[in-house]
Amino acid sequence: MSNAQKLRIKGLNKWFGTNHVVKDFDIEIAPGEFLVLLGPSGCGKTTVLRIVAGLEEPDSGQVLLGDTDISKMLPKYRDVAMVFQSYALYPHKTVAENIGFPLKVRGVPPQDRARAVRDAASQVHMDDLLERYPRQL
Repeated sequence: MSNAQKLRIKGLNKWFGTNHVVKDFDIEIAPGEFLVLLGPSGCGKTTVLRIVAGLEEPDSGQVLLGDTDISKMLPKYRDVAMVFQSYALYPHKTVAENIGFPLKVRGVPPQDRARAVRDAASQVHMDDLLERYPRQL
């Protein structure tokens, strides 16, 4: 059973000096919903993700997970993970180990972790690649 909750971002703003990179951003994402942020370089996509993960603080606005405002919460207390664009984040780990690493850190039991890894890999058609290393992809 999943404990997934709705993610809501309300009125999010972020400035870097005089550059207003995230402007009144609002979005609501349902549990299990697949979302892609598209836009040109510098438009704030990564900044929004970093704010949701707690790696960056918003200048204004809220990030809510369920009914909890996580805007000022330390990353380790959020039930959120962020995966960077680089496929070689952990080049010494297999695809399965890379996918499962955040679950391992959170203490998810090995059997549950293996099941979650298989499910995630299946959704993106990577079932046959789980034992490969990033350099082999």
